[in-house]
Amino acid sequence: MIFNSIDFFLFFPLVYIIYVLLRKREQNVLLLIASYFFYGYWDYRYLSLLFISTVVDYIASIGIENNPTHTHKKKIYLGLSIFSNLSILGFFKYYNFFTLSAKSALDSVGWSINPILLNFALPLGISFYTFQTMSYTIDVYKGQLKPAKNFFDFALYVSFFPQLVAGPIERATNLLPQVLKERTITFLEVERGTFLILLGFFKKVYVADNIAILIDPIFVDKTASGAMVAFACIGHFFQLYGDFAGYSDIARGLSKLMGFELMRNFDHPILSRSVGDFWRRWHISFMSWLRDYVYFNLGDKNSSELKKNINNLIVFFLSGLWHGANWTFVLWGSFCGLANLAYKYVNPYLPGMDENKGIVYNIVIHVLGTIATIVVISFPLVFFRSPSIEMSFIHLHSLFTSFGVLEPKIVDKLFKILIFLVVIEIHQYIKKDEFSLFSIPIIPRAFVYVSLFYGILILGNFNKNAFIYFVF
Repeated sequence: MIFNSIDFFLFFPLVYIIYVLLRKREQNVLLLIASYFFYGYWDYRYLSLLFISTVVDYIASIGIENNPTHTHKKKIYLGLSIFSNLSILGFFKYYNFFTLSAKSALDSVGWSINPILLNFALPLGISFYTFQTMSYTIDVYKGQLKPAKNFFDFALYVSFFPQLVAGPIERATNLLPQVLKERTITFLEVERGTFLILLGFFKKVYVADNIAILIDPIFVDKTASGAMVAFACIGHFFQLYGDFAGYSDIARGLSKLMGFELMRNFDHPILSRSVGDFWRRWHISFMSWLRDYVYFNLGDKNSSELKKNINNLIVFFLSGLWHGANWTFVLWGSFCGLANLAYKYVNPYLPGMDENKGIVYNIVIHVLGTIATIVVISFPLVFFRSPSIEMSFIHLHSLFTSFGVLEPKIVDKLFKILIFLVVIEIHQYIKKDEFSLFSIPIIPRAFVYVSLFYGILILGNFNKNAFIYFVF
């Protein structure tokens, strides 16, 4: 079931009406049933994987808690959790990828094999909920969290439907206490939640899905000029933002309506003034997960500069692999890591913001930095979006050898799609408040709401396009 479908528009109001009439304990039962129905609506068979992850991590966390002085036993339970989750993820997401990669490597040296390949759809959201449950047992192991005693409360934390299939990847330290405590639904949170849902649908249905119409044909066109490829990469940058941030906004909005507060997953990344700034604002739950559970475990602040740089590249390599079982994603992650590393050494020589030089100077520096950041981040998307390695290199060749000229009409279309969203983002960014529109006078605020509805209902692309990150 996807948010932008008739099924969900029937599902959520029914669940919500019943939810507000129940007490906390009954609410949790309802949400657990609704979450399993939401996930199983796509393919009920994969509910078993969600259930296995839940059972294993529940048992592992209790085992860790019951053996506070037995380090060896604690490590066994932690290992059980990590092995189980990575095995499920590895088998269902990466088996064919590694098998075919091994076959290609052996074929290149004259050894021919006929491996057995698996033929099934990738389980929705498997990368999200496996990482979420692993962080839970790791936090319990580190003593940062007490394990949930009630299995059904923990199962709700794992399967909470608004963020189940595309995040944010919630830490148990944030979401689990909200599952356990009595929740209060206030008018302010309902107002904010409704606004996030509206903005999220605008980003998805109007921005992302309309950009897809412009750029999708380019990424499968072997004859596309370099200018068209560059346009498609920049367009895909904004499409990804609209699609993924749109999902996160809807998830957070739905949660607010029910008294839950999910972490903010995007903090105006399209206005980032540097590559480093971008990665602090983009997919925050995932990047912080990699930082806390991978980067910090590969070294510490006393590590050599070389080791820190290598660890940085490892993190981005894993980020690419997490996104998809294809060498295109691995190359994308690796290029992003190199770009982030290059920025680290170039940054000291770049002009920075300076209050003493006036507002005009700082605006110019910010705008130029934002444009440069979008270009740098968009370039590796030639791998991220390409259907194959071969196609990505064809497009790279066009970028550097036959750039050509871009049609003004297609640029104009992209500009018209983005302009209203960018204005909203700039207002929020300047005010440092994602709900800054609530502070403006009622007439211009009503204009914003009407414009959002018009973009969704009249200009939106309602083809039930699944969210891009569902396949990750």
